[in-house]
Amino acid sequence: MFNKLSQVIEYYQDYHLTKHKYQYRADNLRFFDAYNLRDLRKKDIKKYAQLRRVTVSNGTINREISFARAAINRVIEDYEIVLNNPFEKVKFVEDDYIANYLSRIEYEKLLKSALATGNTDLHDFIVLLTMTGCRPIELLTLKWSNVHLDKHQFIVRNYYSKSKRTMYKYLNDVALSVLLDRQSQAMGDYVFNNARTGERVKSYKKGFQLCKKRAGVSCTMYDLRHSYASWLIQKGVGIYTIKDLLGHGDIDSTMRYAHLDYAQYVDAVSLIV
Repeated sequence: MFNKLSQVIEYYQDYHLTKHKYQYRADNLRFFDAYNLRDLRKKDIKKYAQLRRVTVSNGTINREISFARAAINRVIEDYEIVLNNPFEKVKFVEDDYIANYLSRIEYEKLLKSALATGNTDLHDFIVLLTMTGCRPIELLTLKWSNVHLDKHQFIVRNYYSKSKRTMYKYLNDVALSVLLDRQSQAMGDYVFNNARTGERVKSYKKGFQLCKKRAGVSCTMYDLRHSYASWLIQKGVGIYTIKDLLGHGDIDSTMRYAHLDYAQYVDAVSLIV
């Protein structure tokens, strides 16, 4: 029944994944259909990585390998059978990753740049990305039915969260004020609604590119999420609390921000003077 990796992946997509099926990963992994699953070995995965490395990073390859590994493990669990899983304990060295985050001055420049052109929607989008740590898609798909301002929170449904878990995002006064204002003028189901189509806004990428160019700030939208985490850790918020606020599945993803709490390390080394 599960002689090929693609058969395992199709089951995983149908019965374990929700909105995001990651079909592009499945398509690339069809490379392994040249083999029976029982005959696959780690040397074959290394061959795959060598070919993929021509066009993509080791980080992308690792995510594809993780996808294949998870698919096989789900079939093993559901069917209570033994399958060969050569993807276990395979991970290729990734480039060093240093999260970029904005200073408060840079953040304010972005906001002023958005308002200078009257783009209040982009302004609000930037504020909420920075003050909630959301990924852009999580805000773009946010419906008013999932916003609970009386509880100072909104809900990111599992099919839109990267971790595939329902997440609760908590609101500080700045974020709450923005949402209260938007709610009073709401004209559709979505927090960021397209007035012409009645559907959700698909992207603010073009507007954001122009905004940051005018502001003279070099960043991506994702850097606003990094800024959220960085500002929290610099205020002394615990790493495990930040993990939960970001919705990370494991602490390793959050630890990339640990070095930003540089004050404690400076205090530590000063003891040996």
